[in-house]
Amino acid sequence: MSTPARVFYDLPTWTPLYGEPPHAFHGCTSVGFLCRAPEGVLATLVPAPLEALGDVFHVGWLLADEVDAKGATPHRDVHVVEFGIPVSYDGTVGGHCTLEYIDDDMGMAVGRELWAWPKKMGAFVWEERDGGLHLECHRKGHLIIDADFSEADGDEGGAAWPDIFGVRDDAPYLQVRQVPATAGAPARAEVISVDVSEGTTYETRPGTGTLRLHDGPQDALSILGPVEVIGARSDRLDFLFPYGEVIGSVDVD
Repeated sequence: MSTPARVFYDLPTWTPLYGEPPHAFHGCTSVGFLCRAPEGVLATLVPAPLEALGDVFHVGWLLADEVDAKGATPHRDVHVVEFGIPVSYDGTVGGHCTLEYIDDDMGMAVGRELWAWPKKMGAFVWEERDGGLHLECHRKGHLIIDADFSEADGDEGGAAWPDIFGVRDDAPYLQVRQVPATAGAPARAEVISVDVSEGTTYETRPGTGTLRLHDGPQDALSILGPVEVIGARSDRLDFLFPYGEVIGSVDVD
């Protein structure tokens, strides 16, 4: 009698760190900043075979009340900040996460292992201040990112969203997983598409804000600055993070 093939391998197998996808994010508040990078910089931050589109990037902060997965205890109060770049691959346009900080070990491990997300652990400040939000991310005791967001009147600050970024809100993430060489097989880069369009956005509010990047001992964020914020907004939403799909593969010299 044959054993059915397993799709999901938890690690450690007998004391799993995370459950099988999809992972459900509940009660989320996101704060996003559209920023303009110095010309040509974003192209240096995107791994082949992806191609960067333009010089506008997205810094997205997220606070999830609960992250749930099949067969796992829910994780609560998860904080994230990520840097997104519009990219294309073989006619598909999407967003690429070039760097993320998170304060939950489950989220860091599963992102790196299953979806090739370039994640690091961080410590966060998320507090209401002067009628808006003040946000900070620290790495190993060093402040590396801080931001302030206030809701705007009318469409001020949010009018340029999302066209100036060039990627729809429901576009897939495109990540690159590096597969090392083995005997008889070259190293290769796999392009993974992750569809995060399944979810509900309950509220979107345009806003204004400031964002500051600081270098840490191993976090050279100033390559993206000085930061010019050209749009900001806040959303309340729930969404699902499913398995990814390998849509391409190239050998690496």
